[in-house]
Order: sequence, then structure tokens, then C-alpha cells
Amino acid sequence: MKTVKPKKPYPEFPLFAHQAKQWAKKIKGKMWYFGVWDDPMAALEKYNQDIHEIQAGRDPRRTRAHVSSGELSVYDMSNLYLARQQRRIDTGEVSHRHFSDCLQSCRLLTDHFGKFQTASALRAADFQHFRAAFPSTWGPTKLRNEIGRVKSCFRWAASSELIPALPNFGPDFNSPTKTVGRRDQQQREAARGGKLDFSAAEIQKLLKASSGWLRACILLGCNGGMGNADCGRLSTTFLDLKSGWYDLPRHKTGVDRRFHLWPETIEAITTAMSERKITKATPDATLCFLTNTGKPIWFESTRADGVTHFRSAVSRAFTELCAECDVARSQRGFYSLRRTFETVAGGSKDQVAVDVCMGHSDESMAAVYRQGIDDQRLVDVGQFVHDWLYPPAKSKAAK
Repeated sequence: MKTVKPKKPYPEFPLFAHQAKQWAKKIKGKMWYFGVWDDPMAALEKYNQDIHEIQAGRDPRRTRAHVSSGELSVYDMSNLYLARQQRRIDTGEVSHRHFSDCLQSCRLLTDHFGKFQTASALRAADFQHFRAAFPSTWGPTKLRNEIGRVKSCFRWAASSELIPALPNFGPDFNSPTKTVGRRDQQQREAARGGKLDFSAAEIQKLLKASSGWLRACILLGCNGGMGNADCGRLSTTFLDLKSGWYDLPRHKTGVDRRFHLWPETIEAITTAMSERKITKATPDATLCFLTNTGKPIWFESTRADGVTHFRSAVSRAFTELCAECDVARSQRGFYSLRRTFETVAGGSKDQVAVDVCMGHSDESMAAVYRQGIDDQRLVDVGQFVHDWLYPPAKSKAAK
């Protein structure tokens, strides 16, 4: 049965009945909605409140000047949340990657519920159906991240008084348990034929077959748990090749990070820098590593739709190298060198020093009282991993 649109309450009524069952008006080339068909007078009141803001080029929903917590749609709530994340980018609180993840989660939310679904009207059954619509290929980590971001959006809206209260998500819209995560990890490990770290023999094969910036990156991954982005951003500003120290808070978390460079690592970095093609782009001229075309070996770019992507020459070159050296394994890429460092360095029995090398945060009470760490402990951790990768020759006396 076709829905019959209501007539205007009176001829001069400024709004028209839109097929979305809302009273609407096109203003400055954009469609605006002011209320449901059943209450034209409330829609008119909202129109009179908002029209001056709209004509002035401002969005009253974003300024929250006239947002009704009982009528806010999922779409508008998501936009307000994303506007807040954009402000956090501007102040350096979060990264573009974080915004991109939030953007895609909000799109998933609005695509499922629609633009006009009232946020405060959602119930446990709605979230149960939303969870059931997630792709079956998503693993526990992906599910945990998506559910966490969606809940964060609603928590922010509730604490900002954009919606009356936090909705009841119900028992089925929760992150997978740790047990589920462990079982999934075991299944993935069995499917790929082993864990995600490398053996010393495998790394030696990779080092012998590599050269230039790739060899330097492999050594940095083994030496201090450096990842793709760490190597791509590496600059002599925070790298003292004379004293052999890397000292820079981790970009992802802001946690202090410091480790001592091996002689092999210093030599590889120096060689790569002497061979690099100097870029014309001023911001990239200080980078230690550049591709043959003078571009960064890792960088992020944001598309017009707001989604952030990463371009990593490190990942591509390392994957090809692993295949050439016959050490390739599913899901074991360059970042697994960081996993290897953490695994091997743990044998030094100085986890505090390992965390400093890795740039991991320590939330214990001891960290509150600890006012620093002796550099020798960092040197010892690095030497422990070095001896694992380059076993010292046994002396004749020892034999």
C-alpha cells in the first residue's frame, strides 16, 4: 500500500512532506529535515529556530545549538562524533588513522540503521541484529575494535547530552571473550604453520640477501623492535649515529622510547643514507631512508572520503625478500621483527628495559615512582638480542 503524504497545515506553511516521512525544506542547495509528519507544528518551531543558522552557512546540528536529544538521528550523532575526532586531530590528540577507523565504523553504523533512525530509540534487539550483520570473516580483534568504536560513539553522545542516556546494548553486542581470542589465535597459528616470530637463522638469511635501506630496516627491527612506520619516519634528528642511541617517544602512543644501536645497524644506516636519492620535497629531505624514486619508504595518505591508507615500500620489499629466501609464512611480515625482538629480549629478564626499547607503556605503580632507567640496562638488553642473532664465537679455552 502506497504511503499518502500529508497536506500542509495551511498554504503558507514553509515546509513540505518529504518521502522520508519528515517535514523538509531545501535551503542553499541542501535538503534539511525538521520533524516527523505527525507533528508539523514542532517541525515548524525547529525550522524557525534553525533557519538563521542555516542561512548564515552554519550547521545547527554540528554546533549543537538546537539539537534535541530525543530526536537526534544516528547519522547526525555520527557526524558530531566525527567532528569531535577531527578537532582532536587538529590538537594532536589522535592520529589520522584513528579518525579513519572511526569514520568507517560510523559509516557501518549508519549504513545498517539508516540516516533517519533516532539514536535514542535503539534497543538491545537492534544491536543484536547489527552484530549479526558483521561479516563472518572478521576475527576477534576486528570485532572487538568495531564494537568498541561504536560504543565509544554512543558513550560520547550520552556524556555530551546529545542523547538522553546510554542505550542498552544488550548481552549480544559485546567484544569476544579472551577465550575466543586464544582459540582463534591457535587456529590461525596452526593454519599458517607456526608462530609469527623469526628464528635467528631466518633473519641471517634475510640479512645476507638484502642491501641498502631494506637491510638497515631489518636490523632496526631486530635491534629495537622498529616497525614499518618507525623506519619510514626515521630521521637523524632523533638518531645519534656517533653515540649509537635512538631516542624518541613512540609516535603511536607518545610513550618514551630509547635503545642502543648495534655496530651493524649503524653501518647499514650510514650506507643507506649515503646511497639515497635526495628528494625535492623539503619535509622528506631529513628522512634516513628513501626509495629509488626519492619517496619515503612509508607514508600515509587520506582520500577525499576521509579514509586513510598507508603506502609501505618496506612491507612490499620485505615480503618479496621472504619469498626469495624461502622463509615466507602467512601473516608474518616486517612487523614480526618487532614481535621477534620482544620475544627474544624477554630472555634478558629485564622487562622494564625491554619496554623502554619497545616504547611500551607501564601502568604499574612502580612506573609512577620510577624516575628513569640506567642506560647500561638498555645496552644489556640490546646485547642479549645481538648475541642471539650473532652468537659469539667460543674461545679455545672454553672448549
